[in-house]
Amino acid sequence: MKRVETRTLRIDTEVSEQLDELAERDKISVNVIANQALRKHVEYDAYAEKFGLVTIPRGLLKTLFSLISDEQARDLGRKSGEHTWVALVTFWFKKFNLENVLKSFERVASRYNRNFEYESSHDGQFLVVILRHDCGPRASAFYAEFVKSVFALLDVKVELEEAEDQVVAKLFVQKPYEQLTEKGVTPDELKPPYAQPFPRQVV
Repeated sequence: MKRVETRTLRIDTEVSEQLDELAERDKISVNVIANQALRKHVEYDAYAEKFGLVTIPRGLLKTLFSLISDEQARDLGRKSGEHTWVALVTFWFKKFNLENVLKSFERVASRYNRNFEYESSHDGQFLVVILRHDCGPRASAFYAEFVKSVFALLDVKVELEEAEDQVVAKLFVQKPYEQLTEKGVTPDELKPPYAQPFPRQVV
């Protein structure tokens, strides 16, 4: 079990009423909602604002990708991986390495930004990473070059498969990737929010 602390907080009456409404609507406790919100703040919001991330509607992002060429999308993805994402990983997690890059994909880009749905599994000698984005073939071109450039900086060999709405990357690593989480049961209120369809996207 992870450690759990009890704290007493003062909140506005209006916020308290909205928490009760959300809890009743979603059939979960106020404690779960509060912990999920606090987790999002300490894992994402506190860093996102300082890093300068902005939100745009997913439909607009899809339109923007459709307006550029395949070559432009790949060039943008390459530059984003080599510069922006290196800076983001270093800013968020203090060290640019394989573990933190994968963590940034799962936590920052997928769970909170909703840039794509992230899935990973280890298969023999390589780690399979899947990015599902629903933004069309130009987005796949962008993410393919983005992934390739990021892992090239880590000296990780990668094979890519592109489809219209997803990119599959096979990472050849010497040791199986092991997610660094504590064993045992985690209380519901400490679990991160499940990935849900989200109308806005951060880039």
